[in-house]
Amino acid sequence: MTDLLDLFTTDILMPHNMGWDDLAFAAAAIFFAGALRAYAGFGFALAGVPLLAATAGPAAAVPMILALEILSGLQMLPKVRRDADWKSIWLILPTAILAAPLGVYLLAVLSADTLRILIALTLLSAVALMASGLKLPGRLPVPATLSIGGVSGLLAGSTAMAGPPVLLYFLGRGDTPATARASMFMYFSLTGATTLLVGVASGVVALSTMLLTLVLAPALFLSNLAGHSLFHVMGDKHYRPIALTLLTVIAFVTLWRALA
Repeated sequence: MTDLLDLFTTDILMPHNMGWDDLAFAAAAIFFAGALRAYAGFGFALAGVPLLAATAGPAAAVPMILALEILSGLQMLPKVRRDADWKSIWLILPTAILAAPLGVYLLAVLSADTLRILIALTLLSAVALMASGLKLPGRLPVPATLSIGGVSGLLAGSTAMAGPPVLLYFLGRGDTPATARASMFMYFSLTGATTLLVGVASGVVALSTMLLTLVLAPALFLSNLAGHSLFHVMGDKHYRPIALTLLTVIAFVTLWRALA
């Protein structure tokens, strides 16, 4: 048993400069971010990346969140696939896939502090878009639709946070909460899978990072059940102000860590 713990510490925790207390914090961060996403349809990467980056570093946090997005999508697929607006998803997904490799390249070449600043600014832009209540026309011009996917893919590859343009796309059109939630859930899972494959193929993602992801997966599965149950009990009346407040705090703390 002691040898197994030593192996776990050496091969999984030490490559990320993490201790057991950091592992506990990471599990709590995954549970919080997963519950937020299962409840609202968004927020997993927005909350999870900066929180995980505080312990494992941005270069590990991004692929971990992408991998967990895939696992989360597989778990929740039977619950949300019927409500998703698949036509809208397939309109923006191709350009997101094309832009993702450039984002992965930025992840590989940018410093940890630069990535933290990019993560914080991306998160603040998402909060601003959600707080603005901006409404979009039901049908956007083709160039605008394609650019939403492209920007989203770039952000997915570099920060795992594909959300800001997609939040505006799905939340600003007047869709029902159930449709917007399901559409975002499935879109983030698909972009996460594509971007992670690019990262693995390019050698950016380390084996120790994927092993750490598997260790944290149970926290995600539990959070999905909790958030999904909460959505059906409470509906969508209370999540927005709470989510905006929490995400804003996370963004400023992340920015402070990068600039300190």
